[in-house]
Amino acid sequence: MKVEVFKLSIPFLIYPESEWTDSWAVHLYVKVSKGDVVGWGETLVAGSGIIGAYSSVIEELISPVISKFNLESPWDVENILEKLMFTAGTCGVVTGAISSVEMALWDLRAKELGTSVANLLGGKIRDQIPVYASLPRYSRVQDVIEATKKALEKGFSVVKLHQPPGNVLEAVKEIRERIGNEVKLALDLNAPFDLKEARVFVEKVNRYEIEWVEEPIWPPNDYYSLEKLCRISPVPVAAGENEYTLHGFRNLLEAGVSYLQPDVAKIGGVSKMMKVIDLASSYNVRVAPHDRPDSSPLASVHTLHIASARPEVQVVEYTLGEYPADLFHDAPLVRGGKATVPDGKGIGMTIKEEMIKNYPLTPSLRILKFSDLEGKFKENG
Repeated sequence: MKVEVFKLSIPFLIYPESEWTDSWAVHLYVKVSKGDVVGWGETLVAGSGIIGAYSSVIEELISPVISKFNLESPWDVENILEKLMFTAGTCGVVTGAISSVEMALWDLRAKELGTSVANLLGGKIRDQIPVYASLPRYSRVQDVIEATKKALEKGFSVVKLHQPPGNVLEAVKEIRERIGNEVKLALDLNAPFDLKEARVFVEKVNRYEIEWVEEPIWPPNDYYSLEKLCRISPVPVAAGENEYTLHGFRNLLEAGVSYLQPDVAKIGGVSKMMKVIDLASSYNVRVAPHDRPDSSPLASVHTLHIASARPEVQVVEYTLGEYPADLFHDAPLVRGGKATVPDGKGIGMTIKEEMIKNYPLTPSLRILKFSDLEGKFKENG
């Protein structure tokens, strides 16, 4: 088998323009080839765009191992690769690098067998998956209002905000006063608070009928504080986009989260995702997979195939933007707040490889000003 890495910048173009337009325009795709059959996967490039770290892990270790040894079973490859690299850590860059290769192997294997990824996972139980519009961060509350209206016009009934602590309450208040309760709201806080601050926040925001508050505590793996918050919070708490191990996800479940949010492009791929869903099911906790809502549908399609075979997945994060038609064929269609899972072999979506050259990686310092970092970075000169 042959493993190839593609570094891309797919413009994240939406109106109103987001603060994260450049930060989210970085993508890492992997193609695994076996003869004439190919599979595609994606790594979520997190950590402010450190794409070279992920690609080095793939090119220097994963690709040679996949090419030299008989690691064809998607079920086995994630576990084997984690064991090969566990001394480098079992989260973050390591599992992110594994994710794209493992996803591509699922796509490839399904194509070899003439079936879909969903069928390899047990078979579809539904063709359409509930999705919510995940808004990026905006500098103005007025832009949040406009984006929320656009989401409603597109048929979404649930919208998630990524506003910082400085204006998130104002944004929620304005939405309720100007748009009303016809839209369901969730909040992704990106881990800004200690326990005391988080308790104050959930009490203040509760009056606005919030679906969930996501990652309210810093650091996100402070399971002790998270458990204390979950016990008293009048608002459901969600977490998991920055978790990578089964033990970590178990800790979140023991803490009492209402929604578990694994990301297939971060945790090691489809096999790990299925294990996490099994774990959540044993706790009777709803799964709402994380998926960065930018201009790339590749990880989203893998997530939709998983969701089509697993009823525990309640809703999937989705973009408000559009996918480039020249790069993707048979990308998911979204109507009425539901995404249709692509039919066909593998993931059912084709990457037009000859068009990748039109989306070369644009070098840039991409700093995601999460948590309490607003206003703390000022450029010199």
